[in-house]
Amino acid sequence: MKGEIKKFLEYGVGGGVAFLITFALTYFLTEKAHFFYLISATIGYLSGFLINFIFQAFITFQTKKELYFKRFLKFILFQIFGLIVYSLSLAFFTDILNIYYLISLILSSGLTYILNFYLAKNFVFS
Repeated sequence: MKGEIKKFLEYGVGGGVAFLITFALTYFLTEKAHFFYLISATIGYLSGFLINFIFQAFITFQTKKELYFKRFLKFILFQIFGLIVYSLSLAFFTDILNIYYLISLILSSGLTYILNFYLAKNFVFS
Protein backbone atom coordinates (compact mmCIF):
# COMPACT_ATOMS: atom_id res chain seq x y z
CA MET A 1 0.00 0.00 0.00
CA LYS A 2 2.84 2.43 0.82
CA GLY A 3 4.34 1.73 -2.62
CA GLU A 4 1.04 2.60 -4.28
CA ILE A 5 0.78 5.89 -2.40
CA LYS A 6 4.41 6.71 -3.24
CA LYS A 7 3.79 6.04 -6.95
CA PHE A 8 0.57 8.10 -6.84
CA LEU A 9 2.48 11.02 -5.30
CA GLU A 10 5.40 10.67 -7.73
CA TYR A 11 2.93 10.56 -10.59
CA GLY A 12 1.49 13.77 -9.15
CA VAL A 13 4.85 15.55 -9.38
CA GLY A 14 5.20 14.78 -13.09
CA GLY A 15 1.53 15.51 -13.60
CA GLY A 16 1.93 18.73 -11.62
CA VAL A 17 4.67 19.97 -13.94
CA ALA A 18 2.51 19.02 -16.94
CA PHE A 19 -0.45 20.79 -15.30
CA LEU A 20 1.56 23.99 -14.81
CA ILE A 21 2.49 23.96 -18.49
CA THR A 22 -1.13 23.27 -19.43
CA PHE A 23 -2.48 26.00 -17.15
CA ALA A 24 0.04 28.66 -18.22
CA LEU A 25 -0.28 27.93 -21.92
CA THR A 26 -4.09 27.79 -21.73
CA TYR A 27 -4.20 31.14 -19.92
CA PHE A 28 -1.76 32.77 -22.34
CA LEU A 29 -3.45 31.49 -25.49
CA THR A 30 -6.95 32.34 -24.24
CA GLU A 31 -6.31 35.71 -22.61
CA LYS A 32 -3.41 37.11 -24.66
CA ALA A 33 -3.68 35.39 -28.05
CA HIS A 34 -7.52 35.27 -27.91
CA PHE A 35 -7.90 31.59 -28.82
CA PHE A 36 -11.13 29.81 -27.90
CA TYR A 37 -10.57 28.28 -24.44
CA LEU A 38 -11.05 24.66 -25.59
CA ILE A 39 -8.43 25.07 -28.30
CA SER A 40 -6.06 26.68 -25.81
CA ALA A 41 -6.66 23.91 -23.28
CA THR A 42 -6.06 21.21 -25.90
CA ILE A 43 -2.77 22.78 -26.97
CA GLY A 44 -1.77 23.14 -23.32
CA TYR A 45 -2.66 19.53 -22.55
CA LEU A 46 -0.67 18.22 -25.50
CA SER A 47 2.32 20.38 -24.56
CA GLY A 48 2.55 18.91 -21.08
CA PHE A 49 2.13 15.34 -22.24
CA LEU A 50 5.71 14.67 -23.43
CA ILE A 51 7.25 16.01 -20.23
CA ASN A 52 4.79 13.91 -18.26
CA PHE A 53 5.75 10.71 -20.15
CA ILE A 54 9.48 11.28 -19.62
CA PHE A 55 8.97 11.91 -15.91
CA GLN A 56 6.72 8.87 -15.46
CA ALA A 57 8.97 6.54 -17.48
CA PHE A 58 12.22 7.53 -15.77
CA ILE A 59 11.15 8.40 -12.23
CA THR A 60 7.74 7.06 -11.23
CA PHE A 61 7.71 3.69 -12.98
CA GLN A 62 11.43 3.33 -13.87
CA THR A 63 10.83 1.69 -17.24
CA LYS A 64 13.47 -0.50 -18.84
CA LYS A 65 15.04 1.21 -21.86
CA GLU A 66 14.03 -1.44 -24.37
CA LEU A 67 10.35 -0.84 -23.56
CA TYR A 68 10.24 2.96 -24.02
CA PHE A 69 8.84 3.02 -27.54
CA LYS A 70 6.14 0.42 -26.84
CA ARG A 71 5.13 2.19 -23.65
CA PHE A 72 5.24 5.57 -25.37
CA LEU A 73 2.72 4.35 -27.96
CA LYS A 74 0.43 3.06 -25.20
CA PHE A 75 0.90 6.32 -23.31
CA ILE A 76 -0.13 8.29 -26.41
CA LEU A 77 -3.29 6.21 -26.83
CA PHE A 78 -4.30 6.68 -23.22
CA GLN A 79 -3.45 10.38 -23.35
CA ILE A 80 -5.79 10.74 -26.33
CA PHE A 81 -8.51 9.08 -24.26
CA GLY A 82 -7.58 11.36 -21.35
CA LEU A 83 -7.74 14.39 -23.65
CA ILE A 84 -11.28 13.45 -24.68
CA VAL A 85 -12.38 13.09 -21.04
CA TYR A 86 -10.54 16.33 -20.17
CA SER A 87 -12.12 18.30 -23.03
CA LEU A 88 -15.63 17.02 -22.40
CA SER A 89 -15.45 17.71 -18.67
CA LEU A 90 -13.92 21.13 -19.32
CA ALA A 91 -16.76 22.01 -21.71
CA PHE A 92 -19.34 20.60 -19.28
CA PHE A 93 -18.03 22.58 -16.31
CA THR A 94 -17.60 25.77 -18.34
CA ASP A 95 -20.54 25.77 -20.75
CA ILE A 96 -23.18 23.80 -18.86
CA LEU A 97 -22.39 24.65 -15.23
CA ASN A 98 -21.10 28.15 -16.08
CA ILE A 99 -17.88 27.76 -14.08
CA TYR A 100 -14.98 30.07 -15.03
CA TYR A 101 -12.81 28.23 -17.56
CA LEU A 102 -9.64 28.24 -15.42
CA ILE A 103 -11.52 26.73 -12.46
CA SER A 104 -13.03 24.20 -14.89
CA LEU A 105 -9.50 23.44 -16.10
CA ILE A 106 -8.41 22.65 -12.55
CA LEU A 107 -11.44 20.39 -11.96
CA SER A 108 -11.01 18.64 -15.32
CA SER A 109 -7.29 18.17 -14.69
CA GLY A 110 -8.04 16.53 -11.33
CA LEU A 111 -10.44 14.05 -12.91
CA THR A 112 -8.05 13.32 -15.75
CA TYR A 113 -5.13 12.92 -13.32
CA ILE A 114 -6.90 10.09 -11.51
CA LEU A 115 -7.90 8.42 -14.78
CA ASN A 116 -4.42 8.77 -16.31
CA PHE A 117 -2.71 7.42 -13.18
CA TYR A 118 -4.91 4.34 -13.22
CA LEU A 119 -4.29 3.75 -16.94
CA ALA A 120 -0.54 4.41 -16.70
CA LYS A 121 -0.10 2.15 -13.67
CA ASN A 122 -2.19 -0.73 -14.97
CA PHE A 123 -1.69 -0.65 -18.73
CA VAL A 124 1.30 1.46 -19.75
CA PHE A 125 3.97 0.85 -17.12
CA SER A 126 2.77 -2.49 -15.70
